Amino acid sequence: MFDERQVYGRTAKGDEQFDARSAQLLTGARRILRLIDGQRSLADLTPLARPGDLERIVDELQSNGLIRLIGIAETPSTEEARAMDREQREELSRLQSALAGRFEQVLGIDGMVLDARLQDCVSLDVLRRVMREAVDTLSRRASPQAAEQMLNQIRPLYEDFALTVAAKRTRRITRL
Repeated sequence: MFDERQVYGRTAKGDEQFDARSAQLLTGARRILRLIDGQRSLADLTPLARPGDLERIVDELQSNGLIRLIGIAETPSTEEARAMDREQREELSRLQSALAGRFEQVLGIDGMVLDARLQDCVSLDVLRRVMREAVDTLSRRASPQAAEQMLNQIRPLYEDFALTVAAKRTRRITRL
């Protein structure tokens, strides 16, 4: 059963597999394996996988002996949750500033609408969906190559944002 409070750690085999950069792992699985550190819960990793993919990736990594369940992250108190939400909104604002104007540069006036939609996002999940739609629109209206270039520009910004938010979460972990 998928529980976002679960915390996984890499096994020795997982460390070897990652260090060897084996072609057996798909890019999404390799990214998640890299991020599994015994501190992040699945909730912290969810924004870094495609919607619906994390459970499959975790199952694959676990069945191949690359990761193991090491604990359960405790649910934060109401005060802690509010502080985390406030920090996430601040980080979201910084990310939105970094993304501002990128689609207008490529699509002109049509890109302004996409940029405005990105600026109106109120959460990481909404921002992620809007970015996906914007890249898909760019692919249709400009070219798949332009979309790939944009993806290569914004993916590191998004991943840095998600990792920063995850790192600021202080969670107590009950070890198994």
